[in-house]
Amino acid sequence: MSNRQTDTEFNVMMIFANEMISQLKVKYSTSSIDNWKGYLVQRLSLMLQSYQTFSQLLLQNKDFITANSILRMLADNLAITKFIYVDYDEEMRLLRHYMFLLDGSLTFIKLTDSTEDVGDIIKEARERSNDEAQYIKGQITKLQLYKDNSDALDKLINIDKRVCNWKFRDFSDKKGLHFSELYKKLDIAPNIVAYLEYLSQFAHGLGLYSLGTVASIQNVPFLLEMRDLLLGLLINCVCRLFSEHSYNNDNVMESLRTKLSHSEMELFMEIANKTK
Repeated sequence: MSNRQTDTEFNVMMIFANEMISQLKVKYSTSSIDNWKGYLVQRLSLMLQSYQTFSQLLLQNKDFITANSILRMLADNLAITKFIYVDYDEEMRLLRHYMFLLDGSLTFIKLTDSTEDVGDIIKEARERSNDEAQYIKGQITKLQLYKDNSDALDKLINIDKRVCNWKFRDFSDKKGLHFSELYKKLDIAPNIVAYLEYLSQFAHGLGLYSLGTVASIQNVPFLLEMRDLLLGLLINCVCRLFSEHSYNNDNVMESLRTKLSHSEMELFMEIANKTK
């Protein structure tokens, strides 16, 4: 498949994805800690922006290092989204949602605890994170799942030590899943999982230990396939969580017909029929 054809399919699916998210943002117009659907819709919207950034860096700027770092971020965010919101339901999904947000607050607090002479913006953010952490822990304790497993969960959540393990396999698992294991839950090929793990070198600055390694990440057709694979998996997550706003939604389809040419609409229907 040529880069041009790949890019056409990507643009069509991006228009579809953005249309779904736009309509979901109308339905879930507010985002709060307790409103996991509203939070997720905002998160998905930000994730979609990164796909466009990746394409621009790769195809226009030829910035392979940054593009691959973003690819790793796309995979991480997708794996998190599927693990927390798609793989679980009811209280377990809400528990992991709370714990994921709590981990974010505690990590920010931990990273700024020892910072001296920080500006007002950091101070205010740290105070807000402290308040959020206390609120989220309070919400967690209200869950029946917590009440039934409080001893075990208290070992996974420790605000004083700035620890919250939302990647637990079960309530006795203190270490949690590694991201390589979260990638495998996306049901992607082992070589793709291995490549995503390899990209951590570039995300963390180790990829430039030898300038020759940069050549290993310059396979544009492969990177475009990776982009399209991850976007397809992201769309699948949206469709599974918000099926009423996907392929069978009349408003979504009608809006697509105004934004896609006849040939693009035919391509979309072909892709959609393979996806369903």
